[in-house]
Amino acid sequence: MKVAAINDLSGFGKCSLVADLTVLSAMGIQCCPVPTAVLSAQTGYPSFYSKDLTGLISEYTREWKNQSEAFDGIITGFMMSNVQAINTLDFIRQFKTENTTVLVDPVLGDDGRTYKNFSADLLHTIREMTKEADIITPNLTELILLAGEAPENILKLKGEKLISKILQMSIKVGGDHKKIIAVTGIPMENDDEVGNFILENGVSRIITSKSNKVHYSGTGDLFAAVFLGAFISGKSAFDAADLASRFIYTSVKETSPDTSPNAGVEYEKNLKMLIQ
Repeated sequence: MKVAAINDLSGFGKCSLVADLTVLSAMGIQCCPVPTAVLSAQTGYPSFYSKDLTGLISEYTREWKNQSEAFDGIITGFMMSNVQAINTLDFIRQFKTENTTVLVDPVLGDDGRTYKNFSADLLHTIREMTKEADIITPNLTELILLAGEAPENILKLKGEKLISKILQMSIKVGGDHKKIIAVTGIPMENDDEVGNFILENGVSRIITSKSNKVHYSGTGDLFAAVFLGAFISGKSAFDAADLASRFIYTSVKETSPDTSPNAGVEYEKNLKMLIQ
């Protein structure tokens, strides 16, 4: 199987294309990278070099169409700008077939705040991308933005009220069109747990795992890559989410307490969990 991965490549941070390449390869799936940018380190570092690769996506689209390439999956991540999102939307439309599973990770913000690359135009285009997607993997902040809600009103909710609102927003974002919604990083009433909300075919479930309350770089990217790899390999959405959650939790447990959260989790030795 082959998956096209449209994402940035960061030298440090264990995220984005590094996560896509290593995870999908471990699962026996060829990862065909389409870099949106090259960075010396992910943007959470205090200093980093960044090279914007806008224009590359459309060139890859043209060349791969000329080669008559086909993909079992397409996964999208960080977009430097709305132009890149527009080019990615075109890539999806060019290569999506009935045999292609499209996962859109709408990288827009976290913890109630938007990222520096955020704009109203980018939000609009990513909403268009989610219409083409089979799977959408927002964190809670990104789900709120996609649903057109105010983060300050949602993030103060807890327990059943929060889960009920997540269900409502997930249906609005695409759950009523038979898309799979996987909302990551949901705070649970038990402070040492974190939840992932999964909605598939009108059935929803919360999959929880232990949390050390440290926000590591790249865990959302790892979740999305494991989820897509497991799903196109035949697992249900719930089983795919369970595998991704266990993989990340095991990696968090084995990450040294001296490791900076910016550096990401020490997941390399746990790739064996993903081998079919």
